[in-house]
This record gives sequence, structure tokens and C-alpha cells, in this order.
Amino acid sequence: MEIEDFMKEIKEDSEERIKKIHHLAKKIWERKGLDLIDVRNKCLDVWDDMKYDANSSIVPLVNLPDERRPTNLIFGSGSFSTGDFQAEQYEEIAKIVEKPPIKLQGIVANKSADHGCNGAKIARKHNLKLVELDYEDWYHDFIDRREENPIRATRYWYSPKDESRPSISEINSRFKIRQNKYHKALGEKIDETFQQDTNIVSLRGYNFQVCSNIFKHQLSKMPHYNDTHPADLSYIHPKKKHKLYAGWQSGAVKKMMEDGGHDTYKGSLIEVKNMDKISQIHELDEGALMGLGKGVTPKEGLVMTADQIQDALKIIDDYFFCTWEASGLILLFGITRRKVPVVFQTLEGKREVVKQRAIVVGNKFHSGVQAWGQDLDENIKEIEDFLWG
Repeated sequence: MEIEDFMKEIKEDSEERIKKIHHLAKKIWERKGLDLIDVRNKCLDVWDDMKYDANSSIVPLVNLPDERRPTNLIFGSGSFSTGDFQAEQYEEIAKIVEKPPIKLQGIVANKSADHGCNGAKIARKHNLKLVELDYEDWYHDFIDRREENPIRATRYWYSPKDESRPSISEINSRFKIRQNKYHKALGEKIDETFQQDTNIVSLRGYNFQVCSNIFKHQLSKMPHYNDTHPADLSYIHPKKKHKLYAGWQSGAVKKMMEDGGHDTYKGSLIEVKNMDKISQIHELDEGALMGLGKGVTPKEGLVMTADQIQDALKIIDDYFFCTWEASGLILLFGITRRKVPVVFQTLEGKREVVKQRAIVVGNKFHSGVQAWGQDLDENIKEIEDFLWG
């Protein structure tokens, strides 16, 4: 099989999975006539019972505002291909649901078209409001106009063993520039642009860590953040308990390939936490695992590069995750208030327990190796049984 034929199969499979989410959304919000309060109250009632099994109270992943739909912003830094797809999903849901459950507010970009970002283009395409604050231009205006590479100059994540790692004081200075100064300015533009608070932030290729300063104007009602990730985050180190495939872009896929033993490469959807302190910089991709996709299983005889696998993962898994906000599926997600035992896996196939906040979808626990999305037909049936069974 040629790579072109394989990618065609991936695209068809992806479209079929997304149609199933559309059908679920239509059934919940249109055919059965449920509203946001109906669904949320049903979740809260069952979560109140499930707290005894979890040994923790369970709270909504996304806060439901009073008397209005929840709102969503899409953040990105580059091509905005996944952000574009997610915006399209809002348009698709609007065609089949008279009262869509979630409102897309707009696009947020930390780069301009002059520096290779398509944020403005995608905002125009979907007639959305745009908040754009080019980091390089901002840095030249307010920090140092002589710096040739502001992003490199403010890099603050380094491996502890990296000999090029700057001093702690320098790392702290860089951290403050990005998180305290730049993101404060970005947050002010967000506050000026949108009348309503934001409830969900979808990180779709955003190349900075988020922080509370972005939403300082709504500190008591912080949004939920989630991020698509091009590798399987259910794998952990057996002793150190950290995720094996945290990291950026195809580097995570490449590491899976180097480790061997992976017949299927799955993408992940992960909760993202605000990075407000310098002590947090090594907590990369350590939020709760919200979902795992079907993944990519290369055909026998087809040799794929890490970049090709990542491209396929974007189609089969990232695009699937991008439907969760627009469809309202994410409103059925809860999370334990406390850290509880969650089962992950090692490369050797052993089950390892890690304490973290656990995900609940409807009336079922779906955390770690049992993250939602892998067995889609069964997962949807669980929701249907929960709502109408």
C-alpha cells in the first residue's frame, strides 16, 4: 500500500467517527430536546453518588454559566489547521442543532501573518473575532528591539542535564517576561474584545504554556484548558511515574518509534493547567488524560516516518477531539476534586497506579488506560444509557 492510499483510508475512518459524534449531539440537543441544565443536573446527581466510590467529590470539567451557553476560544500559533477544523465543527453542529450547546467566541494567536501564523486568515474564513498579539513585535516594542529571536531569547524549559541551561535567575527572568508581562498584555486584549467570560480554551498548536494572567479579568472563574497531543500519554515510567511521551510535535511520536513495541500510535487529549510558578516548568503534559483516540496502525510493508504518523494522527485523532467542544460532549465530563488512584501502563504492559485527578464521563470513570474515545461505539452507548436508559 502507498502512503497516499493509507492516508485516504485514515481520512474516511476519521469522517465516520466524527459523524457518530454529530449523531450523538443531534440526539441529545435536538431529538430528545434536552437543554444544558437538564444534562448538567443529571451529571451532578450521579456524580454525587459516585463520589463514594472515587473517595472524592466530582466537579464539572467545564463550568456552566448562568443563563447563557458556555463559551470557547481557540488558541494557536502556526498553521491553525486543527483550529480551522474545530471552527468548522461549530458550523456543522449549527446545521443539525437549532440551539448549539456551546458558543465559539473567536481566535487567539500569539503570532501574526508576517511571522507565519494563519490565525487572522482562519478568523476571517469563519467570521470570528480575532485577538492577535505578535510576540516578536511585542518583545521588540517593550523588552529589546535589538533581539533577533525573542522566542529563543525567552526559552525557559531545559533538561536539568542540559549544559546550555542558563542560570536560575536568567530562567526566572525569561519566565516572567512570557507569563507575567506578555500574557498579561494578551489577556487585556482578550478582555477588551469579548463581552462574555471564556469557559473553554482549546489549545490547538499554541506554542506557549498558559497562565492565570491571560484571564486575570475572570480569576474566580478560570476556563478549562485542553490540548491535543500527538502521542499516547497513557504510558508512564514505572519508577518515576512521569509520562513517557510528553513533548512537542513529532518528537513524541519519534520516541514511541524508538522505544518499539507500539503497533498502534494513539493521540491524546489532555487537560492543561495554568503554569504560574517557575517550579512548574517541568510539569509538561501532566494534566489529567481526558481522551485517547483510535490511533494509527501502519499497514504491513508500509514504512512511515514520525512526521507521516503525526500527520495521520492529526486526521484520525486530533480532528476527532476537535468535535468535543462544538458537540457539547465535553459538558458530560467531570473530574475528581482530589487526586485518586488512576491506572496507567508501562512499556512492558504492566499496570501502574498514579495518583491524579480522575476523569468521569456521564456515569463512568474514564481515566488513564481507560480514557474515553478508544472504543467509540461502546463509549457512546454508555452515554445514551446514562441519559435515557
